[in-house]
Amino acid sequence: MKYKKIPKDSIKTCVDRLTRFKPVYEKYTRVFDDILNKFLISSDVELKAIGAGRNAIVREIFNGSIPFEYDPFISDVLLKEEENSFVLSETEREFLASGLNLTGAIKYISDDYNLPKNLKRLKVLLQNRNNFFVSKKPCAEFVLDNLRYENSLLYPVKKVILTEGATEEILLSRFAKKLGYDFEKEGVLIIGAGGKNQVARKYYKMVDEIKLPVFILLDYDAIETKELIEPKLKNGDEIYLIKTGEFEDIITLSLIIESINANFSNNLHCSENDFDPELKMTKNLHILFKNKGFGEYKKAEFAKMVKNYMENSLPDMDFDIEISAEIKEIIERIRKI
Repeated sequence: MKYKKIPKDSIKTCVDRLTRFKPVYEKYTRVFDDILNKFLISSDVELKAIGAGRNAIVREIFNGSIPFEYDPFISDVLLKEEENSFVLSETEREFLASGLNLTGAIKYISDDYNLPKNLKRLKVLLQNRNNFFVSKKPCAEFVLDNLRYENSLLYPVKKVILTEGATEEILLSRFAKKLGYDFEKEGVLIIGAGGKNQVARKYYKMVDEIKLPVFILLDYDAIETKELIEPKLKNGDEIYLIKTGEFEDIITLSLIIESINANFSNNLHCSENDFDPELKMTKNLHILFKNKGFGEYKKAEFAKMVKNYMENSLPDMDFDIEISAEIKEIIERIRKI
C-alpha cells in the first residue's frame, strides 16, 4: 500500500474532529473518509471496495504519519468517556478500538499554542497521566473531573443545554459564571439548534444517542415544540419555557443600556426613554438600532456586545450587575439537573 504522510496541521485537524462532543459514527466516518481520499495513493483493492479493512488502512496511514511510538493512553480515556456520554453501536466501538495513535498525535502537536479546548485538555491530561490509572474507573473519573475544574477545560462533558439560537449560546454561560456556576469548570456544553423549529428534531436525535442529562431552554411561544418533546423526554432531562418572551426579554434593561452605551460612542448613547415597555425587547432593539444609527440589529452581534461588556467592564463574581430573577432560576435548574 502507498500513501502520503498526513501533514502536522492535518493531524491536528483530524484529532480535533475526532474528539469533539459528537456521535462517534459521524465524526469518525468523516475523518476516516478524508484520510483515505486525501492521503491513500494506492492499495490492493479499489477505495470503494475497502469495506471492513478501512480501519486498518486508516490506522497505518495515521500512525505512520506520527513520529512517536504507539501509546493507548489517550484512546483508553476517550473510550471510557464516549461510553459514559453516548449510546455506542458495534461499528462505533470498532472505530474507537481502531488503534489510532492519539497519544502520539497529542505529543506531536503539543507545541501548538492555539489548540482548541478539546485538544488542550488532552495535552493537560497527558501531562498529568501519572496521577491516575485508567483501569481504576472511580479514580480516573475523579482526576478527569478535577483537571477539568482546575483548568476550565469543559471536557469531559457532564450535561448538555439545548437552546433555540445564538443569544442563549453566547450569554447563558456568562450569566452562569457571574452567579458562581462556571460551565467550563463543571462540564456544561451548550448546543444551539439553529431555531425553534429545529429543537424537537435535534432532541429526538439526542434521545437515541446521548446518555447525559439534557436541559432544553425554549422561548415562551414554543409551546408546540414543548408538546412534541414531552412524550420523548428522557428521565432526568428537563424542558424550560421562558415565562416572559425571548431570552432578550429576561435580560435587565439596565444591563442592555450599559452594554450598548459601552459599545458605541458618547453621542450615540441610549437611555430608558428609548425603550417602550409595551414592546418586546427584540422589537425595541430593532427600532433603537435604526433610529440611533447603530446599523442593523442582529441577535448574535447584540449578544456578543452584552457578553463583551460583562467580561471586560465587570470583574468576575461582581454582583453589582443586576441579573433578572428568571435568569437566576434557569441557572439554578441547570445546576441541579
